[in-house]
Amino acid sequence: MPMSESSPGGLLTRTVAQLSTAQSMDRVTEIVATTVRQMLGAQGATFVLREDGHCFYADEDAIEPLWKGRRFPLESCVSGWAMLNKQPVAIPDIYHDVRVPLDAYRPTFVKSLCMAPIRTSDPVGALGAYWSEHHEPSIEEVRMLQVLANSTAVALENLELRSAITRRSDERDDLAARAQELESAIYTLVHDLRSPLGAMMGYAELIADDDLPEEKRRAFAETLVEAGGRMAEQIDQMLALYRVTNRDLEPAPVDITALARAVGSDLVVSQPERVIRVDVEDGMHAVADPTLARMVLENLIGNAVKYSGRKPESLVEVGLAEAGPALSTFFVRDNGAGFDAAETARLFRPMTRLHAETDFPGTGLGLASVARIVERHGGSVRAEGQRDVGATFYFSLPVT
Repeated sequence: MPMSESSPGGLLTRTVAQLSTAQSMDRVTEIVATTVRQMLGAQGATFVLREDGHCFYADEDAIEPLWKGRRFPLESCVSGWAMLNKQPVAIPDIYHDVRVPLDAYRPTFVKSLCMAPIRTSDPVGALGAYWSEHHEPSIEEVRMLQVLANSTAVALENLELRSAITRRSDERDDLAARAQELESAIYTLVHDLRSPLGAMMGYAELIADDDLPEEKRRAFAETLVEAGGRMAEQIDQMLALYRVTNRDLEPAPVDITALARAVGSDLVVSQPERVIRVDVEDGMHAVADPTLARMVLENLIGNAVKYSGRKPESLVEVGLAEAGPALSTFFVRDNGAGFDAAETARLFRPMTRLHAETDFPGTGLGLASVARIVERHGGSVRAEGQRDVGATFYFSLPVT
């Protein structure tokens, strides 16, 4: 005769099937707590997890509140006893069993209970059933609770395995993307370094010519030094990008306003021949690695000053675009060369330039560094621009 779906056995079978497809811990605890109560005709059920020497009451299904969200030492509660002793326990009368912490139970409806460990070999939690009247759990009831606990252990292991697979898949995807990006960056770097290297070798050969006039020798030597300087800068920028990607973050409160003004002031002083105005909004703050936050502003404000170099006056604005409870979005705006909207996606890739090297020298690594820093803080970057009108770069950082 087939088993009724409403019978304890049928309910257990249906629950095992539900657990096999559960996608989250919350769903597992909800399914199990509901099933315990229905299957055993109890007035309450709890799902307890073992956490650092404590019993954490993760979920419950009961006629009145029990202990959901609370933690108790393993040694001080019945669920802990079931886990430590790796066996189920049935208590017909809570007031006549020394394992019961009466102070915790007195405010509740509970008179009798049954507890079974989740995974008897190495318990990771426990399932509890509670009755509001005197009830002596039968051998069959204890057995069914333990069967459900064992099925729950399998469900938790499936969750852990599914999470590990997803994590590894994400890691593989991330590694593949990074490998492709790195390969592209390496090819570009090799190409870019070959140009100054070729110039250096050529001028070195000319300088070695005994018949070369002294005046030209000095000019070639200066060109040689400049080419070497460009190579050194590119190498330093590549190393800086590597350090940004791999160094540990050390978050602290950062006065974005003060930092931006300091960066802007340094740029103005370093280029006295130009008219540069850097306007910074008052009262901007974030919680970030101070060194990396400065690098973000140095790159963005530095770019704004550089790409507005052909205007009679360089106008740079730094302000708050949006204040949020977790992240705030800041912007750096300029009146410079700008860029076509279709090129936006390329901006933050390593070794990418949207302008000719002869127009605006650079390594193509600054914005890539900005993106890495911001993303490592949990934020995001984006840009808006119009060619020959200017550009606005947005970046978000934590505020707590």
